[in-house]
Amino acid sequence: MFGNEKNIKFMFDFLKDITIIDIIDILTVSFFLYLIFLWFKRTKSVFIFVGIIISSIAYLVVRILGLRLVATLMQGFFAVILLAIVIIFQEEIRRLFEQIALFSLSPKLRKAKMNQNFQSQIDILTGTIFFLAKKHIGSIVVIKGKDTLLRNTQRGITLNGKLSAPLLKSIFDTHSDGHDGAVIIDGDQISQFACHLPLSKDINQLQDKGTRHAAALGLSEITDALSIVVSETTGEISICQNGKFVTIEDKKMFQELIERFYESLGSGREIHSKRNFLTVNLKQKFIVVALSIFLWWFLVHESVVIHKSFEVPIQHISLAKNLNIVEIIPQEVKIVLSAPRRSFYFVDKEDIEVLVKIVDSKDLNKIEDGYYELIIAASDVTLSGSYSIVNIFPRSVKLRVEQDDLVN
Repeated sequence: MFGNEKNIKFMFDFLKDITIIDIIDILTVSFFLYLIFLWFKRTKSVFIFVGIIISSIAYLVVRILGLRLVATLMQGFFAVILLAIVIIFQEEIRRLFEQIALFSLSPKLRKAKMNQNFQSQIDILTGTIFFLAKKHIGSIVVIKGKDTLLRNTQRGITLNGKLSAPLLKSIFDTHSDGHDGAVIIDGDQISQFACHLPLSKDINQLQDKGTRHAAALGLSEITDALSIVVSETTGEISICQNGKFVTIEDKKMFQELIERFYESLGSGREIHSKRNFLTVNLKQKFIVVALSIFLWWFLVHESVVIHKSFEVPIQHISLAKNLNIVEIIPQEVKIVLSAPRRSFYFVDKEDIEVLVKIVDSKDLNKIEDGYYELIIAASDVTLSGSYSIVNIFPRSVKLRVEQDDLVN
């Protein structure tokens, strides 16, 4: 049974119970859910976040409906999914905790920590890239952003060497076996070289450009990395970011673009700018707030143990010989139950049964001629679910009995 209008009103009667502490609780959860959304967005895996949200809502609905088998199966499913997420996103999770540790520093120390190596790296890249361009040495240099590149690169050789001009020049030396692949820079380290990148199919931007440009553009389409390309034919320098090509005109332009990219890595201002924090991702913010309210409603408000009473008619079965029950006074008793609030969503008095069994006339206490008293016990109440019987009122009822040989 799914209840009546009174039960539906009972389900949505929570707004008057929300306090200031509850609002702070909901906003705090919303903030962390939004951070998780941004993390999935930066890893280009928003669809996984959406899938988790939909699955979680489905699980809560299943719990509300009391589908125990489905809920148990979904719990096992969530355990497997959680393990898979930890394995797949282990690098991103590591970086996330590194950022948490970094943001525990004071703002000045944090800014100094994030920017201490930027200028030297920019100087090394500027000098080396323009040297390669002057010599018409084809090359691809990828500066890693916040997204992992492991799933999007192939055949790379691990190096983990400190970034320097001599090392870059030796890698792209035409006599080197790995000069045709891409170099991956992570922080102040050259993490890999000779990497194969996914090729873009954007013919409008590629036009007469070669494979290096297609590879650099392809990686920028699926990650937040910045790719620097030097054309072997023309010596032209291009930068690919967010699926777009920019042709470099001089060293000043090159340095400004690289500086802007490093600053975005350090401050995250493309997302967390104070000027646009309240205006970006409005739809997603609304969703996480709504989800937080739903979680608070189900896990906090609806888990509170309450008492609810039901007027239930008394039914009887007489197993005693020649015992005829003519009347029960009163015909209904009030059953007071205790359980979490959500347990009462779909419960009506029709779901509760009070059935008294009279096995022998000795079970009855005579109170006056033709009338006898019967005690109602908790064992006489039948209902499904995890409910505690707090009280039964009245505890005894009066029976009018007809029997030839009634024994007191």
